Amino acid sequence: MQSNEEDCLLHSCFNSLKTAVMGCCYSFCNKENDPQENTVNERTHLLEVAEQQQESPAPTTSTSTPPRKPDEQSALNRILHETATNVIDVGALGPYALEPGAYSERVRAYTARVAAAPAGAAPAAAAAAAGVAPPAPRLLADLPPPERAAHLARPALSPHDKELITNAVKKAAAALSELRVEHHEDLVVPFRVP
Repeated sequence: MQSNEEDCLLHSCFNSLKTAVMGCCYSFCNKENDPQENTVNERTHLLEVAEQQQESPAPTTSTSTPPRKPDEQSALNRILHETATNVIDVGALGPYALEPGAYSERVRAYTARVAAAPAGAAPAAAAAAAGVAPPAPRLLADLPPPERAAHLARPALSPHDKELITNAVKKAAAALSELRVEHHEDLVVPFRVP
């Protein structure tokens, strides 16, 4: 027969089992009689439980209050808190916005740069007046219709230039077709960890 104290301890162990997340009722209640106490398995605690928590009896009649958190739970909470403080949630930051003063300053700077940049036929005329070769045409720039028509009416490439470009492309294609990969060693090497 079991004594009243053993009955109460067994009852509190079963109540703790209902509210606990990890652990085993048998190992909690009957730890000193367990012959497999030192065996490591899925029920073994990862962190050592403090001696005062192991020896203190569980609450006898209070089923509404949860038992004290074990060291495992407090360690997990500490790790989660440290991770949460070290992680920056970029999605929660929102869009990057300039202050009005910085915005107007950038607008003035960009406007000054655009105003200083030469536009259209002015660079070619200025270069011709200075006796310098005109700058190369910008192919990606939008041209007004009269300049576009003049640009498209220019003579095509000379046959010599076409032949030079064709030969260069053929040589590059031949060089690329001759590329070979030589296998010297495995790309994935298994680690042999003792």
